[in-house]
Amino acid sequence: MLHRHERLAIPNLGNYTIALDSAVRSIGIEPWSSTSTSSRAMELGIAAAPESLCLPFKAHLGHFIEADDAGCEHALMVNSIGTCRLTHYRRLIEDILKDMGRNIRIWGLGFDGIKPPLIRYFDPAPIPFIRAVLLALEKIKIIDVVEVAAWKTRPRELRRGDSSIVVKKCLTILADSNTFREVKKLKTEFLSMFTAIPQSTNLHPLKVGMIGEVSVLRDRSLNQNAEEILGNLGVEVRNFFLLGAELGNIFGIPAGKNKAHTRKYLARVARPCLQNPVGGHALDSVAHTILCARAGFDGMIHLCPAGCMPEVSIRPILAAVSGDLGIPVLELSFDEHTGTAGTVTRLEAFTDILLQRRRKVMHG
Repeated sequence: MLHRHERLAIPNLGNYTIALDSAVRSIGIEPWSSTSTSSRAMELGIAAAPESLCLPFKAHLGHFIEADDAGCEHALMVNSIGTCRLTHYRRLIEDILKDMGRNIRIWGLGFDGIKPPLIRYFDPAPIPFIRAVLLALEKIKIIDVVEVAAWKTRPRELRRGDSSIVVKKCLTILADSNTFREVKKLKTEFLSMFTAIPQSTNLHPLKVGMIGEVSVLRDRSLNQNAEEILGNLGVEVRNFFLLGAELGNIFGIPAGKNKAHTRKYLARVARPCLQNPVGGHALDSVAHTILCARAGFDGMIHLCPAGCMPEVSIRPILAAVSGDLGIPVLELSFDEHTGTAGTVTRLEAFTDILLQRRRKVMHG
């Protein structure tokens, strides 16, 4: 049964939203999405949400209110398990929307069995659905390629902004590519576009890992464009939420870089410091900090929403890892009151500290 005149709002997951659009089209409806939370959606979410709830909750709620205003009949909400409050967010958002007199229906996706309710309801034809899922997975792979290339190129570019321009071009081409064969060919083309950017060949930029809560890691609006700020400061970042690798960790699907870092492997790495699960991606944050210290990274930046239970719970652990392994960790906490100027200042100061630290090590 097809529902071609209906629309489904997808929660923002950064550039990966482009790939998720392809999967949504496979169930016979039009996706409604953006790659970052709009200022209007943020205003709506803040006004409608309980003050004590975290920034991603308010961003999701505002996004769905905006979608309802645009006439969307459905919305997709990723579920969670464990102690993270995301477990309850879909139902809570749905209740708030109903209390507001809104009719948009919120579907959960994940941890619902082999065939989630969303798929059961729309009942897509099997072969087109499988093709669309494979197309989405291939797009996720290409987005990972673009992300990693931008992280490497941005601190080395001779003209500030070149890497960001190429990223936008790549994502536009990817969004307009509708067949698996087309998408498969894009990797070489995109990498050559980054190679063509004039770069400094003798620069050895600082290397910094970014860890924390997924929405803040991936939504440029929520993290106030931290990746680009750091890149423009001459820092090569590594954001440790790559969706291809995440899918590989969860389902054993080879869909991205860093496939060796499975959830079991990360749990083994983190176990000396974190024996009990605390939910969310807190375990990943601890494990990647340890791995980055071993790999010689200059520092780590821990991004999380204010009040995020899993990420707040591991702050003392990250401080201990920082002291024991000698890797500086900057904590950045975000809510609706966090100012961009303050974030820029803290990132600049952290970069200066890392540069001084490197010089001190080099000169004995």
